[in-house]
Amino acid sequence: MKRLAARFPLCYAAPSLLMARRFFKSDGTPYNSDMTDTLHGSEYVHRGGVEAIVEGVAAGQYAEHKPRAIMFVNKRPVEIIPQEENLLEVLEREGIRVPKFCYHPILSVAGNCRMCLVQVDGTQNLVVSCATVALPGMSIITDSRLVRDAREGNVELILINHPNDCPICEQATNCDLQNISMNYGTDIPRYKEDKRAVQDFYFDPQTRVVLNRCIHCTRCVRFLNEHAQDFNLGMIGRGGLSEISTFLDELEVKTDNNMPVSQLCPVGKLYLGDADENNAAADELDACEPKHAVATS
Repeated sequence: MKRLAARFPLCYAAPSLLMARRFFKSDGTPYNSDMTDTLHGSEYVHRGGVEAIVEGVAAGQYAEHKPRAIMFVNKRPVEIIPQEENLLEVLEREGIRVPKFCYHPILSVAGNCRMCLVQVDGTQNLVVSCATVALPGMSIITDSRLVRDAREGNVELILINHPNDCPICEQATNCDLQNISMNYGTDIPRYKEDKRAVQDFYFDPQTRVVLNRCIHCTRCVRFLNEHAQDFNLGMIGRGGLSEISTFLDELEVKTDNNMPVSQLCPVGKLYLGDADENNAAADELDACEPKHAVATS
């Protein structure tokens, strides 16, 4: 273990400033306590959630004195901070691209899309990387046949009820589902049944809602709950009848707080009235996410 630590110095554990997700500052005050309600669009995210995350890192979340340990990714030793990083954060820091829908660095972990599955080395067990804490000595495989089959199956299940309207979708070419389907989707679907239709609801004057495109990642729900302190949006129903909806006849929330939700949506369920404006805002938000070199091997 000492030899491995000597060969893989602390530089391998250098974190991105946006990987930490704390909800309270070092003095115990919540991050969103200093958010300005008059901010619009992605500016709310930049000056609220993202800057708060940077503050958390600056306060010493990844301080040099914290102990390191070694785990293995695809048979390769990787340095981690035990009990403080999840597997998805470790993989992205190491330049290993992992598909995901529900995970976002400024939101709490939901683990409901099941796209970031990885295999525990030596077993047939799959774990959700965004919801699994990195532990010393752990060994995982990210590119096995079992992992790819599971991801392909999840994409197929998502596409069962997702409409085939990419040519007219406002999120086209900027859609996570579209991009991931190119790698894990199938050419010919096995399911011929009619797709489920869901009634849209009023959100706010600027945001359009197309619920038939929703993949239940709950990013919008978690953002409103955690950053806007608004709890009027949630998941209702069970199984095949579940959908994102309001608990009231009309969503009673501040428009200013809702604006960034359309940019967090990985598909085209929520979008601004101007599609070009929404794509530009989404690109701006993506620029705040951690940037990592992509492994080519």
